[in-house]
Amino acid sequence: METPATTIQLVKRIDQILKLLLLVGGILIVFLLFNYPNLIVTFIVLGVVLCAGFYLPRHISWQIREQRALQAKTQELEKWGFASRDREGPWINYIDYPLLYKSPIAIDKYFYSDWLVIENGNIIVNPGANTYDKEAGTVSYNIQSPRTYAWDGCTPKRLFYWFALIGTPDWWHKELKIQKLTSSGQIIDKTVFWQVALHASLVHDALYQYLDNIPIAKREVDGLFYSMLLEAQVPHLIANIYLFAVVKFGANDVGANESKQNSSLSCATFKNIIDKS
Repeated sequence: METPATTIQLVKRIDQILKLLLLVGGILIVFLLFNYPNLIVTFIVLGVVLCAGFYLPRHISWQIREQRALQAKTQELEKWGFASRDREGPWINYIDYPLLYKSPIAIDKYFYSDWLVIENGNIIVNPGANTYDKEAGTVSYNIQSPRTYAWDGCTPKRLFYWFALIGTPDWWHKELKIQKLTSSGQIIDKTVFWQVALHASLVHDALYQYLDNIPIAKREVDGLFYSMLLEAQVPHLIANIYLFAVVKFGANDVGANESKQNSSLSCATFKNIIDKS
C-alpha cells in the first residue's frame, strides 16, 4: 500500500516532460475514442513505451540522487543559513573557472554563497573555494583553488532510455566572448565555442539556484536571460519563446517582484579586483 510520502515521491518523478506527454496522450485518447476506437490499444502501447523511456532513467537510482542532494542542501543550510533550490540536471556542461558577467541589475547588490557571488554590478558563477567566518561576518574566496560548476543548458532536458538526450535545445555552436577571473585575480576575455544559449542559461541557472535568497527579483533575472540570448544573436522569436517559458513556468513559486536584502557579510576578495577593472 502506498503511503502519502511514497505518493509524493512518485509525483516528483513525473516531471514537466512526462506531464506534457500524459496530457497530450489523454487528449489523443479522447479523440481516438470518438473517431478511431480500433487504434486505442496500439496508441496506449506506444504511449507506455514513450513514457517509460523518460520515466525509467529518472526513477532508477532516484533515492541515491535524492540523498546526495539532501546532504548537499543540509551542509549548505548549516554553513550559510540558506540553501539553494533543487536543480534537475542532467549536468552536461561545466566550467572550471570563475565566470564573470557585468549587469545593471546587479548594481549595488551583494550576495555570497558557494556557487554564486553578486558584487556591485558583477555576477560571478563558480567563485572558488571559500572560508566563511560566521562570528566575524566575513567571507573570502580562493580563486587559486578552482571548483567545477555544472549545468544542463536550457531546461528541461531528460534522458530517453539512457541513449538519447531530449529537451530544450541550446541551438547551434559559435564562438562566444565571455569573461573569467584568472588565478592571479585578473578579469580577462575568453573565447569559447559554445552553443548560443549556453552563456545565458549558465548565468540564469546560477541566479535561479539562489532565487529565494538573492537581492534581485525574478522578473529582472528573466529579463537578463532574454537580453543575454539576444546578445548571443539568438533569433528574437526563439528568445521570446524562451522568455515566455521561464516567466510562466520557471520558479513559479517565487513572485516576479520578490527579492531579498543585500548580504550583510563583508568580502574583500572581489571588491579589489572589480575596483581595478
